[in-house]
Amino acid sequence: MQTYTMRREAFDLLVEALGETEKAKIFATAMESQIDFIDDKANEKIAEKKEMIKIEVRDELRRELVTREIFEERLKIIEEKFKSLRNEINERFNVVDEKFKVIDEKFKSLNFKLNIFIAIALIALTFANPAFVQLIGELF
Repeated sequence: MQTYTMRREAFDLLVEALGETEKAKIFATAMESQIDFIDDKANEKIAEKKEMIKIEVRDELRRELVTREIFEERLKIIEEKFKSLRNEINERFNVVDEKFKVIDEKFKSLNFKLNIFIAIALIALTFANPAFVQLIGELF
């Protein structure tokens, strides 16, 4: 609490206006106490207003800005969606991998059959060649 004291020049003016030092002291004391009272009331009002403004600003910020809890909650939802998408993509890739394995097996089977066909064709062409047949006949 701050006390207000009247300046000496103002007190001298009061003494001159009232004509007596005692009356001027009483009036000055009354004025000082009244100014202190007004100052205290003003400080109380300022503190109340400051608290109200602080509450209003906090409420408005809560309405306008995202709190940490809301941010973390929404981040968790996004992470879950990414996880779900990742699982779905992995499942699709697994299906594609299985299809490629089936196709790979079919190509291996086709390759084996083609090799057998080539071997049979070479053997048939070799035995169908008259010069080879004559050579075999001379050897045996």
